[in-house]
Amino acid sequence: MNITVKEYIRRKALGLLGLIDSEIDPRVREDRLTFVNNINEVLKDKLKEYNVWYAGDADELLNFYTRANVIDYNTDPLYNRNKKSYFWAVSSTENDIKRSHSGQPRNIVDTLVDIIGLPQIFVGSAELEKISKRLKDILDENNFDHLLMQKSRPLTFVEGWGGWKINWDTGISDNPILLYYRADAVDFIFRNSRLIAIIYKDYYQNEKGQNFLLFETRRIEKREIVDDKTGLKSCVPCLIIEKELFKITGQSEVLQKMKLSDLPQLKDTQESIIVTNFNSFLGWPNIYYADNHDDVYGRSIFTGKIDLFDDLDQCFSQASNTVRRSTTIEYFNTQYLEKDEKTGMPRMPKAFDRKYIGYKGGRTGDGTLDSGGPVQAVQPRLDFVSYSQEEQNILVNILSGIMSPATLGIDVAKRDNASAQREKEKVTIFTRNTVIYEETKIFKKIANDLLVAWELMHTGKITCKDYDVSVQYEEFADASFESKLETVLTGWQSGILSDETALRYLHGDRLDKQMFDKELEFVKKQREKSENMGGGDSLFGSNPEDQGPFGALGAENEYNDLMEKPRISDAKEDLGVPELTNYDKIHNRGNNRG
Repeated sequence: MNITVKEYIRRKALGLLGLIDSEIDPRVREDRLTFVNNINEVLKDKLKEYNVWYAGDADELLNFYTRANVIDYNTDPLYNRNKKSYFWAVSSTENDIKRSHSGQPRNIVDTLVDIIGLPQIFVGSAELEKISKRLKDILDENNFDHLLMQKSRPLTFVEGWGGWKINWDTGISDNPILLYYRADAVDFIFRNSRLIAIIYKDYYQNEKGQNFLLFETRRIEKREIVDDKTGLKSCVPCLIIEKELFKITGQSEVLQKMKLSDLPQLKDTQESIIVTNFNSFLGWPNIYYADNHDDVYGRSIFTGKIDLFDDLDQCFSQASNTVRRSTTIEYFNTQYLEKDEKTGMPRMPKAFDRKYIGYKGGRTGDGTLDSGGPVQAVQPRLDFVSYSQEEQNILVNILSGIMSPATLGIDVAKRDNASAQREKEKVTIFTRNTVIYEETKIFKKIANDLLVAWELMHTGKITCKDYDVSVQYEEFADASFESKLETVLTGWQSGILSDETALRYLHGDRLDKQMFDKELEFVKKQREKSENMGGGDSLFGSNPEDQGPFGALGAENEYNDLMEKPRISDAKEDLGVPELTNYDKIHNRGNNRG
């Protein structure tokens, strides 16, 4: 059986669905694809293009658009007419051009990734502390933080979608293995907007350089089972895992069916696994934004921005070449240039290092005197300001709908206070909230499945299908510690915050359990001490004696006046300084005494 990758996915979908439904009228789809020869190749090229821009390497961009200009755009010449006029595509046909890449696509993605931060994933119930530790061990062993920050989140921003997969291999680890699949390595099948199957693709290569593709389909299907004890029949959901191996023949990705045993790495792999009475894929899509236009599962944040990225690089490159052309132009009289010893021809100056001494009245090559200077310098006047303004305008347009310019440090007035700065970052906060909302649902599902898979690995059965998993994120543009302290103290004194809540808000996750318990015990003791001494709202009580001989530092109260005057008076008597009268104090007299 020889088929293509897309045909295999289509057959799988037809086998599961019976027919493929769509909310888009096929006639509308045909109109949109009038000038498209192969929509699958167009979508594949988009993924490549997004990843090349994210790579942030000028050589990669030039290589991609050189190949696209020569090969890819010719397969769909009408559809790609606009891209043929890109700066990178046009400049790929010329050699003597200094091309400058802004690097902003990667900056935007990496900044968003860092701003969202790492989630805290744990099992919320206190009695499940052992389960929570198990989950932490599984995530740590899978290096979840690195997998999230360096792979899944940036790639989902760039490509639009990806997929999580939970595997197990007792030869490697006693814990489940968490994997992330890129957009081109995972497909999803939906029915009535419900996920009914996930298809993962793994590529292999043998010692002969032959390429193989392993399809792993995970689907949920209701099957009838018989209870061993009661003999009663019941229809329960089952997880069915099916694996098929194909050999890739040629660049067209035509597939030839093979056996799993044909590859030594897969000779012990089962073609089919059934987990009865289990309604989970042990995997899940990773999508932040749905795509309602193309035949894809998610939308990249680069969608609609590639034109502007190209304009930004064009502007940077023009500015770079302008700087080079603005270098002082020097006209040299070849009579005065150093001669090559072999050819006798004058040695022309270097492009940037031109060290020549000019003088007047020298003799020319025919022995006559030259009254003029041997070197004439001309400084071109070029407009750099317009390029800088255009660069900033383009970048602001790129960031619209993604993040606030203030997040990248653009047009941020230094006189703004912290509240004004946070106000400027509303768009960033909106984007962050959207991603956090989606990731929270995804990670609750994945963390729960990791615990289920662990039990399945170690006991061969599943006793708990739903764990109380919590996912929490740190706040963005958080207030300073001083501002937090003021807010917490006000709420704590008014009685609307408990001791535990006040400490957690104030310190966050910076304190371990031992330090937190120590701080909590200290606060409770101070509260009890304050109440026993008749203290009011102050943490240390309002009784001045409880605060030392002088009361609160700088406080103006009767206690301080009574304690301070005798001491000052005693000091003055010891030094022989007469005490000032009230008249002296009022008229500021006697300041120079002593």
